[in-house]
Amino acid sequence: MKRYAAFPTVLLVALLGIAAPTIAIAQETKTVAPMRDVLLSNVGKRVALRLSGDQDIEGTVVAVGADTVLLSKLSGKDFYDAVIVISKVSAVSYKAR
Repeated sequence: MKRYAAFPTVLLVALLGIAAPTIAIAQETKTVAPMRDVLLSNVGKRVALRLSGDQDIEGTVVAVGADTVLLSKLSGKDFYDAVIVISKVSAVSYKAR
């Protein structure tokens, strides 16, 4: 019976050994970047922007300038594009996986 007493400890150490690299990778990807860099990394992708006035706007990032971002194919508005001042963006939602 004593032979199996150490089994839970060995199992726990083995699981932590497997989980530790996964946790480290997850922490690496959760870095905070300036809003402009986040938008630049999503050029050509669909994003939803939360503006400072609690207004949401969704579209495809076409270009990112020094102070503005150009969205096209706006959700719910056919044939419309939008130029948004980056300093007015309070959050960016995008598909990460």
